Amino acid sequence: MTTTLRACSIAAVLAAPFAVADDDATPRTSWGVPDLTGTWDFATITPFDRPAQLADREYLTEEEYNGWNESAREGRERRERAPSQPAPDPSQGDVDVGYNQVFIDGGKHLSPGRRTSIVVDPPNGRRPGNTMAARMRYAEMRERWENPPRTPADRPPATRCLVGFNAGPPMSSGAYNNLVRIFQSPGQVGILNEMINDHRVIATAGGEHMPQNVRFWKGDSHGRWEGDTFVVETRNFRAETNFRGSGPNMHLTERFTRIDEDTLRYEYTVDDPEMFQGKWSTEQDWVRTDSDIYEYACHEGNRSLLMQMRAAKQQYDAGNAVPDETWLPSWYKWMPRKADLLAQQAEE
Repeated sequence: MTTTLRACSIAAVLAAPFAVADDDATPRTSWGVPDLTGTWDFATITPFDRPAQLADREYLTEEEYNGWNESAREGRERRERAPSQPAPDPSQGDVDVGYNQVFIDGGKHLSPGRRTSIVVDPPNGRRPGNTMAARMRYAEMRERWENPPRTPADRPPATRCLVGFNAGPPMSSGAYNNLVRIFQSPGQVGILNEMINDHRVIATAGGEHMPQNVRFWKGDSHGRWEGDTFVVETRNFRAETNFRGSGPNMHLTERFTRIDEDTLRYEYTVDDPEMFQGKWSTEQDWVRTDSDIYEYACHEGNRSLLMQMRAAKQQYDAGNAVPDETWLPSWYKWMPRKADLLAQQAEE
């Protein structure tokens, strides 16, 4: 189904809000709640974690803010003019990470507000570290994904086009596809992400979460209005869930606040003591855009996955199916190895 059809089908369920005037500056729907509708761009070059050199500085000066944006612009222009560079690992090259600057759209500006990081709590602007359980979970994923797959379930969910690296929840700026479209009706808010073209339809009257044994790729979301802020609580993620080290028992709280005609503030708090050494929160102002959301076809009908399965079968048939790092996509090669973690635990 194309994105246009998806958007139309959601819009048919979620009535147009018909914003009405109010005494304050917050655009509102005809039924009186803040109007969150529209297409919003959350691409940014603001660092997720605060750079060490900025220490405890929460904000940039206006001069620094303008300077960072100008440096980013000049850097993009240099990269666009530069000739293509050979792949660091010629054995993989384009078949591994076949992207160049044409495909990358990770943001052109710092986020409004001049914050030095997206993370705002802890006050140092940096996420708490992962627990040993989280690191071991990463190591187990690496161990599985370095082996030739026997079934599609042995490949990463993103490789299977089931999840997007920035589609959330929560939503976080990534390399491309950083748009989200929001629809509203009395009693519901719909969120359509450009990445994977997936959506959530969230009731605004709260409600009980599903039993713990019922799990979802995007979790079980329930919303409520707290004043002019739409608050969404999400639990019951699938075991494959992994947002910057999170696990299936993450308790996610998102907050959507309409700041003005062109700005939507998005905040979230991650509470996952099994995976992080403390709770942490973020804040980012999204910018209204007139850009369209197009179909995200992933890798054209999952043909890449079909070829991976054929290659793995050939290895098994030949008797040489052994763990091989070339099966691991480049963006996962930072993950620790189980043997290294066990050695570290033994030393401690």
